[in-house]
Amino acid sequence: MRSIYSAVPALLFAALAVAQGAGRSDPGDPKAKVPPVEFRSAFGDYRPDAETELRDWRKSNEEVGAAHAGHRPAPGPGSETSKPKPGKPEDSGRHGGHK
Repeated sequence: MRSIYSAVPALLFAALAVAQGAGRSDPGDPKAKVPPVEFRSAFGDYRPDAETELRDWRKSNEEVGAAHAGHRPAPGPGSETSKPKPGKPEDSGRHGGHK
């Protein structure tokens, strides 16, 4: 009884394998029927970019400079900046003071 249960799937897989090769033609046959080649242009879906107005480069440069281009603005008069103090630098114990 167990041999029947193992033989049925084996026969089923063998039948499926034979059925797959039935509709295929020989790839070496130059007269084999193949589906027609369809041409699709790479530019078929191309949409041209909208025209941009030309501006004076100096005005554009000033606008970018006024926005600081994402950088922190330069310190103005009276703003505190960190400057090194005169004298011997303190040894914080890290890296041996970089002697």
